[in-house]
Amino acid sequence: MISVLSIFRKKYPIILPTDRHVMSRGSIDPEVLEILARIRRGGFKAYLVGGCVRDLLLGKKPKDFDIATDARPRQVKQLFRRCFLIGRRFRLAHVYISRDRFVEVATFRAAVDPDEVQGGRYAANNVFGAIEEDAQRRDFTVNSLYFNSADSSVVDYTGGLRDLEKKLLRSIGDPVTRFTEDPVRIIRAARFCAQLDFEPSGADLKAAKSCARLIKEANDQRLREELFKILRCGASEGTMRNLIRFRLLQEWLPELASERYHDGLSRRLAVVDRRRAKSEDLPVSVLITALLYDLFVEATGTDGGRQSFQEAFILLKERFGEMAGKLRLPRQEWDNICNTAARQMILMRPGGGKNWKKFENKFAGNAYFPHAMLFFEILVEATGKYGEQLAYWRRFSRPAGEPAGTGPVAAAHGASVRKPPLKPLAECADSTETPKPKKRRRPRRPRKRNPQQQQPLGGAPV
Repeated sequence: MISVLSIFRKKYPIILPTDRHVMSRGSIDPEVLEILARIRRGGFKAYLVGGCVRDLLLGKKPKDFDIATDARPRQVKQLFRRCFLIGRRFRLAHVYISRDRFVEVATFRAAVDPDEVQGGRYAANNVFGAIEEDAQRRDFTVNSLYFNSADSSVVDYTGGLRDLEKKLLRSIGDPVTRFTEDPVRIIRAARFCAQLDFEPSGADLKAAKSCARLIKEANDQRLREELFKILRCGASEGTMRNLIRFRLLQEWLPELASERYHDGLSRRLAVVDRRRAKSEDLPVSVLITALLYDLFVEATGTDGGRQSFQEAFILLKERFGEMAGKLRLPRQEWDNICNTAARQMILMRPGGGKNWKKFENKFAGNAYFPHAMLFFEILVEATGKYGEQLAYWRRFSRPAGEPAGTGPVAAAHGASVRKPPLKPLAECADSTETPKPKKRRRPRRPRKRNPQQQQPLGGAPV
């Protein structure tokens, strides 16, 4: 990017014409350009804003595109047939460009004091204003850059261009005030620094440490969303290091704050990041297991002993149920996580004996096996151990979601009919036990009523 430090003697806004920056219209999806053009044809202003502008200026591919406009949400809805208004905290318009993909369109918001607006903070968030006020309401300077679709210029009201040059993450306004207003911004700061390879400003680092305790007051649903963003962002290992540096991990996830967990956690998340860099989609059960696995090992002794994995499953569900509630994990997802973790003990130590062959076929045919295998691969890559065991179990591997009775082993035995997946934990209780066959009950014939005992429609029995 062309150096812009020399132009910051001017007052804001700083406007970079199209020949002064590397961002081009060719790097923007045609459907997004059409939405911008239609809003302008409706008589309104339209800008790309936020992370998409930041990423394009840094030469990265943006994950999605956000639009800011002076049109009100209902005015946006009138311009597009497939547009839906959502949100209470922020009133937004989602303009769909395909069945499962949309562009978020937000109206410029005014900088107002919530105490001066009837309805409190929610109402203040939906007071509309000018672009200058909208820029001041955003979290960090590098996220408050606007791309004017009318002339392809980049507009900066907060010094974001300068901070991009310096690779600096800086809050807009006083960082203590901004982090106190919304402690989740500290998590976002840790993630942005890891993703962009930026450093926080000195004031932001100091404020993050002093405000870390406030994360306990944040909404649990938002914290869950941020946790998933961290695990899927491709920079989860660096984000965790930043959370430790900001003293936030001990306040948010104190169970993971002990130093004895940091090395193993760092190794597993590094593997997750490498897979995400290849655009591999990892299920939630695998991601959360990678995060909490050290806690699970301590609780169950997965690395030693011959404990039944059903017993380990029950133990994990009971002991860490409170943590699952704090993370707002649905019950079915928590079952998936506990199953993924509990099955590692079998994957690490394939058994033997006369009943083993029958057990391993049922174990590998279970619906939870693909996710357990996927995490086992991550564990092997992270630790450098269990390579032979991984090769052993790969004979049974099949894509996640593929029904049992398919895959390499079933094909080798001539299986041609797909069988439905077995019920969770339906296999025998231990690798040394033989599963008992289910008893089939004969269907009962419907009983014939005695016509003399039937009641007439109108009253008591005759």
